[in-house]
Amino acid sequence: MPDVPDRKVLVWKVLSLVVGAAAGAASERLIEAVWTQVAPSDPPTNAADRRNGIPATLVWAAAVGIGAGVARAMANRSAAALWEVATDEAPPGVDA
Repeated sequence: MPDVPDRKVLVWKVLSLVVGAAAGAASERLIEAVWTQVAPSDPPTNAADRRNGIPATLVWAAAVGIGAGVARAMANRSAAALWEVATDEAPPGVDA
């Protein structure tokens, strides 16, 4: 029988996945709102749409990628801090 992950490990993985996904989605909405304020056109959310220029598509992709990465990192750090407050120990896999 394969090793079953410790319950804390499983809970931490689910928590960090949910928090990271929510942060990524929220950051994309925020970036879209900023784009509509500063750019003359709608954001090129569909990279396959050839009506969007390559420069705008690349800027959009970079902004969303960086924004989602930063948001996920900060969300996971916040989740880790809450985990430590709730359990009085570092999250599984994090050296304290």
